Amino acid sequence: MNEPEPRPDPIEEGKRVVETADERDLTVRLIGGTAINRHAEAAREEPFKRGYRDVDFVGTREEEPEIVEMMLDLGYEANERFNTMRRFRLEFFDPVNERKADYIIDRFDFCHAWSLRDRIDQDYPTVPIEDLLLSKLQIVEVSDRDVRDILAMLTDHPVDSTGDTEAIDPTYVAELCSSDWGLWRTVTLSLDRVSEYVETNDLPIDEREVLSRVEALRDAIDDRPKTLRWKLRSVVGEHKQWYKRPELG
Repeated sequence: MNEPEPRPDPIEEGKRVVETADERDLTVRLIGGTAINRHAEAAREEPFKRGYRDVDFVGTREEEPEIVEMMLDLGYEANERFNTMRRFRLEFFDPVNERKADYIIDRFDFCHAWSLRDRIDQDYPTVPIEDLLLSKLQIVEVSDRDVRDILAMLTDHPVDSTGDTEAIDPTYVAELCSSDWGLWRTVTLSLDRVSEYVETNDLPIDEREVLSRVEALRDAIDDRPKTLRWKLRSVVGEHKQWYKRPELG
């Protein structure tokens, strides 16, 4: 039986919440920094090691009432106003450690959006590595911390379509980008920034291997046939804003 008080360490707290959900037959997975830490060993070591402020999860619409009940049982307070107003989000407050726990419900929706409904149960305890990677690549104003998270994932995970949960499937990434010009523009810009970061910084990684993985993702994205929607939006290009500025709180 899990203790009712949130743990001080966000990594341990994320584990506690997901394990409690599993015990209750709820499909809850980690996303965000703590998920990257769990999925990529390189994220636990320098130069990629960092602190984490909050814990982030993914859940489903059908299980939303049970998720709220579970989080209250685990010692959290629900942000009822936020939770009523937001369709794809839930927010809870940990009064013991003074931090938030955020839930994405069904759909990732920040600078760019895509469905997670058919993805949430494909790995454990995190969402699939491709979605973790995309959650960082979709950030328009990518920070040094974001780039290092991306590099931690690319250091630890090969790029191939074998179906292995420890490999980044370029087909999935390319398919999402092929129907959404805005996502394509941001993801490709982010990959270019990652390559530049590797080439201009002295990092204790296999730079050639990481750059080859970036190139493999770019090749898959470039080679994937684009939809009519993508082609029509590409005509406008960057003359029209292609991303949202998400409200995170």
